[in-house]
Amino acid sequence: MKIKIRTFGSVAEILGTELDAEAIDTDSLIASLYKSYRMLEGRKLLIAVNNTVIQQNTALQENDVVAIMPPYSGG
Repeated sequence: MKIKIRTFGSVAEILGTELDAEAIDTDSLIASLYKSYRMLEGRKLLIAVNNTVIQQNTALQENDVVAIMPPYSGG
């Protein structure tokens, strides 16, 4: 499936703010990104699919938008 990736924070510094990719689910997408961008390895990531934060592997559909960002922190 062809999807759009939008990134934020320190992840955007590594990947850029937008890119296109192909993946069938979020686990395969993240594994591919870890393999292609070694600077991501070991980082915890927060993933949202079509503006909904997910906690587990999610199937992707054509033209889905996946947001990848560092986990929230606050004070």
